[in-house]
Amino acid sequence: MIKFTNVSKRYDNGNYGLLDVSFKIDQGEFVYVVGKSGAGKSTLLKMFNREEMPTSGEILMGNVAPNKLKAKQVYKLRRQVGVIRQKDLFLPRRSVFENIAYALDACEVDPARHRELALKALKTVGMEAFFDRQIEALSIGQQKKIAIARAIVNQPPVLVADEATANLDDKSALDIMRVFTKINQQHFTVICASHDSTMVNTFRHRTLELSYGKLVRDDPFGGYSLKSDPKDIYIW
Repeated sequence: MIKFTNVSKRYDNGNYGLLDVSFKIDQGEFVYVVGKSGAGKSTLLKMFNREEMPTSGEILMGNVAPNKLKAKQVYKLRRQVGVIRQKDLFLPRRSVFENIAYALDACEVDPARHRELALKALKTVGMEAFFDRQIEALSIGQQKKIAIARAIVNQPPVLVADEATANLDDKSALDIMRVFTKINQQHFTVICASHDSTMVNTFRHRTLELSYGKLVRDDPFGGYSLKSDPKDIYIW
């Protein structure tokens, strides 16, 4: 369970990234975070693994308050939150397996289990055949799937994705959303910040909408906005 209670983030320049935001997410939910650029989406996502700290309010991740953790304990929280960023960073000139094994090393997983766990994660995203491929040889869409596999390889209960379908063509974006749906069905909590109205409207899930740091909509029926966008193509 994730709970935000009256959470605000005020930056040194006086601007607010978040302003009095409250919501609760149960384990196993799939939730979108939407809003225009500067609405506070990235600030919100960074709160989950304490990349950002609230100025006021309370956050609970399970029974842990991230802002109350000692610095030496933060790594334990971060092992419980898989993160997929808009721009994927990989070890250059290394294989898919080596890039995933690096994440397992960081989590201090027994090297004897690296191959087994990497293959399991790659199978989840449909990329097990690419185990030994060089990361540079893959397309952007394939690399995104590897980034997802790397994020889930140690089975964190929460998966956070920031604009995961940005810069992808429609087919690749659709593939990525199907992967997220499959992961969510395995009881991961999935939280996606997105500008992709077509994907948000096609794969319907609860939607939190931010505007200038405020939570202005919490819609259990989903949808990118209350108004239809004629450019959207729905794929049911």
